[in-house]
Amino acid sequence: MFLLVVSILLTVFIGCKTTEEITVKAEIPSQSERIISEEKAEKEKKTEEKEPFHLKRKKTTQPSKVILSRMSLSQKIGQRFIGWLPKNIGTEGIDEKTIQLIEQGYVSGFILYPWNYESAEDVRRLTSTLQELAARNNPATSLFISVDQEGGRVAAFRYSNMVRFPAPFFWAGYRDERFAKAVGYITGVEIKYLGCNMNLAPVLDLYGIPDSTIIGDRSMGDDPEIVSRLGTAYIKGMHEAGVIAVAKHFPGHGVTQINSHAELPVSDKTEEELFEREILPFKAAIENGLDAVMTAHILYPKIDGRYPATLSEIFVKNYLRRKLGFRGVVISDGFSMGALSKEYTVEESLLQCFKSGIDLILVHSRYDVMELKEIVFKMVEEGILTEEEIDQGARRIIRLKEKYNLLPEKDLSY
Repeated sequence: MFLLVVSILLTVFIGCKTTEEITVKAEIPSQSERIISEEKAEKEKKTEEKEPFHLKRKKTTQPSKVILSRMSLSQKIGQRFIGWLPKNIGTEGIDEKTIQLIEQGYVSGFILYPWNYESAEDVRRLTSTLQELAARNNPATSLFISVDQEGGRVAAFRYSNMVRFPAPFFWAGYRDERFAKAVGYITGVEIKYLGCNMNLAPVLDLYGIPDSTIIGDRSMGDDPEIVSRLGTAYIKGMHEAGVIAVAKHFPGHGVTQINSHAELPVSDKTEEELFEREILPFKAAIENGLDAVMTAHILYPKIDGRYPATLSEIFVKNYLRRKLGFRGVVISDGFSMGALSKEYTVEESLLQCFKSGIDLILVHSRYDVMELKEIVFKMVEEGILTEEEIDQGARRIIRLKEKYNLLPEKDLSY
């Protein structure tokens, strides 16, 4: 990755020089140079043959609507979940429950955490094996492999040969969109090399409380206009690297001091106040092609006194879909976080995720995706949810996978 950074710097450097200053003399290679060149080519060929599965995929020929039409109800429900993986799965091998989940097509993807692996090679081997399992057995799609690689204190990968960016608050101080785009691009290239196709970043929350450990230096600042410009540039860089960027935490987590992993934060912000400041960076990102956004587990009593943003139709269907015109995938923050689990039953939280308009439920720990899928299946059987409500989110998810070449390469027998 050091070479990537050097090449980028050289590109910038060369771009500032005249033709005369960068002209080099071409020479006929010697016999020894030709031998070295041939050996290098052979080595590169062998390396290419050992490339992980996700780097060898060809462009899909399967339209998303065809894929969706061939999926069972259980598989469509499964597409609405991102699951977690057991500890040390990268070193000890994939467990039977995970294999079953993938083979039957009952999960849309997974989120990786540092306790899943020890080395970069563990990650590459794990992600490649997961995708091979999906391609061989899952009649639906390849998997989302997501990660939190924000930079600074929130980074799932911290290997010595990777670029270690500081927390966004610090590099955002340059107020340079080119730099922000480079951060997004380099981060995207590195995690894609490891087999990840979705980054739960950037954080578009405004810096609100100086001593807050919830957002704090994860934010790009307290100026909506600056965060909008830098956040949009970061997302463009991530997209150019071929990775899905997930802007978070809509409509804004920076104004709270309570950790939603433990408790339900409450904000007295009004709709007008949110649209004047907190929502502006999300609005800018949506207008510039944002594919996915993550919601916040925050209660706004002056807007919806019963449900936090994730579970509220006002925030997802009204604000995101209608007012902001967002047509991409809406992802929930962690489903097992205390903000939900301490306030609502599993059944109520699940139902409200579907009713509010959440497309993809992030099950980052604790709950069994297979069991959650069965609860939703029963809701459809009992008429509490309709199959169309399942299809709406699944359709957006499959379209996103189609956009990022994550559908089967050719026709499959179902």
